[in-house]
Amino acid sequence: MAFSSNSVTARARAVFGRALTPQELTELSEKRSVSDAAAFLKTTRRYGETLRDIEPASIHRGQLETLLSKTAFDILSSFRRFDFTESKWFFRQVVTRLEAEQVLYAVESVADGSTYGYILALPEFLIRESHLDLLELGRAKSFADISEKLAGTDFGRVLEPLLREAQSTGKINIRECERRLYTHYYLACMKTVNRLFRGARKDELRRAILKSIDMRNVVTCCRMRAFGYDADSAGAKLLPFRYRLSPEAVSRLMQEQDISRIEQSLAELGYRTDGGAQFQTVEQLTDKISLDFFRRTLRISQNSSTVYFCLIECLETELHNVKTIIEGIRYGIPSAEIREMLVL
Repeated sequence: MAFSSNSVTARARAVFGRALTPQELTELSEKRSVSDAAAFLKTTRRYGETLRDIEPASIHRGQLETLLSKTAFDILSSFRRFDFTESKWFFRQVVTRLEAEQVLYAVESVADGSTYGYILALPEFLIRESHLDLLELGRAKSFADISEKLAGTDFGRVLEPLLREAQSTGKINIRECERRLYTHYYLACMKTVNRLFRGARKDELRRAILKSIDMRNVVTCCRMRAFGYDADSAGAKLLPFRYRLSPEAVSRLMQEQDISRIEQSLAELGYRTDGGAQFQTVEQLTDKISLDFFRRTLRISQNSSTVYFCLIECLETELHNVKTIIEGIRYGIPSAEIREMLVL
């Protein structure tokens, strides 16, 4: 029997409540080795179960990050055991997004000649759920191999023109691959939302997804400006979905030169943060805007579909924070500097 909407919402909020606290993130950032970080994470409510059987002294960064990713994956998967409707669809979208990331990673690995690293980094937990043969994809040595291994899949159809061109030139536009893969992913999300939901529930969920896309597009705008693109040229590089990021808003953003001005322009669009934090990068700013929105919505929404989507996004940000800390520890970055990189 499926969970009621109230039960799904209550479960999602309980999961959110087990997030690492700012104090725990501070303590983690003060560890001086990956082993120390693993030992600390083993004591937390969020990651303790997954890390229960590991030996911190012998784990390396890649292994630890894979286990942390598995924690978030298992949390989202756990909803399927109780709710066979909305959570089942949402989890499939999570898998699809992870598949898109792996396809992009495979293309990048062939482009820079590091295909061995793809196999090493391939998460075992995703292999079990994926509709793709990720191990075979990891054996690709050329763009022709990737095209062959993706034949008959949506990913293959989306990337085929770029892969075909790359076979003759030896080069591929990674950013365009990324744009096409995420366009396909979000288009599938929107189609499914339109099919499964009606009325206010559909409107609220679409709004949450479109706001997430807007923030991705803001980052792309700023990257394009840094490479000398004008607003019209940059517009062609954006995901083709909009909420508040109109062509006029894109044009204004393309004129801004510093973070504070970008923050002000986004505030004028209604995209604000909940606090007075200082931001080092556009990515940090947009991630904070998104996180504040998802936190608020997760707490107050009565729509279980929207709450579940917000949980996915919050878990992703938490995982990114933890991985940022571990990476900083590995490279000996002072803890204060690590904390300045986090999205809290």
